[in-house]
Amino acid sequence: MTHSPTRRALTLGLTALAAMAGTRHGLAAELAATYPTKPIKLVVPFAPGGPNDIAARIIAPALQGRLGQPVLVTNVPGAGGRVGSKGVATAAPDGHTLMIGGTNLNVVMAAAHRGLDYRPAEDFVPVAGIGTDAMVLAVHPGLQAGTVAAFVELSKRSQGGLGAGSAPGIGPHFVIEMFRLRTGANLTFIPYKGAAPAIQDAMGGHLAMTVTNKAMLLPLVQKGQLRALAVTSPERLPELPNAPTLRESGVTGVPSLNWYGLMAPAATSAPVLARLRTAMAEAMRSREVIDGLRRAGLDPAPSDTDFAAQLVAQRREWDAVVKETRIVLE
Repeated sequence: MTHSPTRRALTLGLTALAAMAGTRHGLAAELAATYPTKPIKLVVPFAPGGPNDIAARIIAPALQGRLGQPVLVTNVPGAGGRVGSKGVATAAPDGHTLMIGGTNLNVVMAAAHRGLDYRPAEDFVPVAGIGTDAMVLAVHPGLQAGTVAAFVELSKRSQGGLGAGSAPGIGPHFVIEMFRLRTGANLTFIPYKGAAPAIQDAMGGHLAMTVTNKAMLLPLVQKGQLRALAVTSPERLPELPNAPTLRESGVTGVPSLNWYGLMAPAATSAPVLARLRTAMAEAMRSREVIDGLRRAGLDPAPSDTDFAAQLVAQRREWDAVVKETRIVLE
């Protein structure tokens, strides 16, 4: 049988494509077998000291011991986490540049920010969860409002209302706004460059309320430098048994938990992801990681948790929050 030139060209093209696919598969398998081949950069898109940074510094040595290469925590702050996040999103997807992300960086940012030159949800692939952290609504211990109801009443009596502050555009900002909408509190949102200056102003009595993660506020509340007015978790926190949940205080619809986890660029190959997930599963079962997270105020992610599914569910939750609050950030 004589083949036409067109058919011969098609056959040759398909053969070439198959060969290329086989080559790519072979390269991916080879990479996975030798991965990692150099130090891994673990990016934290915030300054040192926050929950993402805490999680990174606990998980890095555990991963290093299981992957056989240095895992170097690298803080890349700027633009509320966007600078470091974009750097990882556009990095070579070879498993050597990773990020500690989760709720704020990959869910809230995707729901609330417009005009970004990267996609906070689609440009990353979740590798594994590390832990969760509730948020705490904290006030100065001398504030004459010991309950949520008393705080709301005080805000309504105060000329000009009360100031409530946090870094803008991330979870705590939306919790403050949802609290205002659901309670009718007379609040003015005051933006800060980060959690630390807002906490300092609350401790000094210059800010009526701040909201941030339990991991940062817990030691200050335990020392009596701040008072926990309420927590966002579904249940009371064992570390703060006297602080009611928002739901107990009659405030519903406020997102409850922040997730933290390991993220990789979206095009990272399946074999490399499998290698990372195996190492993460081993690390998350280790005593040093579990105890380290708990000492830092983070709750370790259960070993059977589907981190990717958690982020998808949170995206639905945060889309609703952004719609209700009408906070859209450019």
